[in-house]
Amino acid sequence: MNSKYRDVCPETIDRLTAREAGRHKTAREADRAVRTALHQITGAFMTPEELKRARKLLAAAADQAEPALSETLRLHASTRERLPHIDAFYDALLGPLNARVLLDLACGLNPLCLGARGYSVRGIDISGGCTALVNAWGRARGWDISAECHDLLCDPPLPDADAALAMKLMPVLEQQEKGAAMRLLRRVSAPTIIVTFPMKTLGGRSVGMESHYTAWFEQAAREDFDILRREALFGELCYTVRRKAG
Repeated sequence: MNSKYRDVCPETIDRLTAREAGRHKTAREADRAVRTALHQITGAFMTPEELKRARKLLAAAADQAEPALSETLRLHASTRERLPHIDAFYDALLGPLNARVLLDLACGLNPLCLGARGYSVRGIDISGGCTALVNAWGRARGWDISAECHDLLCDPPLPDADAALAMKLMPVLEQQEKGAAMRLLRRVSAPTIIVTFPMKTLGGRSVGMESHYTAWFEQAAREDFDILRREALFGELCYTVRRKAG
């Protein structure tokens, strides 16, 4: 496997390798398919070069913590998109909730945003580089944030929390395994779950994503969850849901 993906969760590598081996005639074709899948689910969000830069920023953060944090968050695609409106976004999304401990699924570097706002965060991500960086920032700043490197499609244990976040995660899971997105939500023990969907591609194109995800999620969730809120916030379609009683 390309050294570019050496920090990826071993469970993810094994899962994709087994899947693609059954789909392709040669090992070369299967390996190429695995690398394509890894780019789609992790490589497109933060490159090894960006991760290396983030580690250097952390080392230099003692004297200039706030600029270093902002620059670090800019290195990951998901947090980079939110940075121009990050305060307003989280005020709108989390302000109505009485939640202090958050479970962040496929967290990337998002726990850094939340830790800086005073939340306790338990993150899970397939990028060992991202989870190590989250833990290092938590130790350096004294924030109650931590992250573990696991593959959510392999059903790892999920920590308890006041609320859970599944930020732009559902399409990534569903693309890999049909039915996996809702299976994960059913495993979450937090009373409230925030689910968001992208309204544009990483390249900035709008291709009917809001209407597509609205129809899919509201149909998929109706049996197990009550939808408490639905709103479009700064380019993300955001739902707050609660498991149905009984």
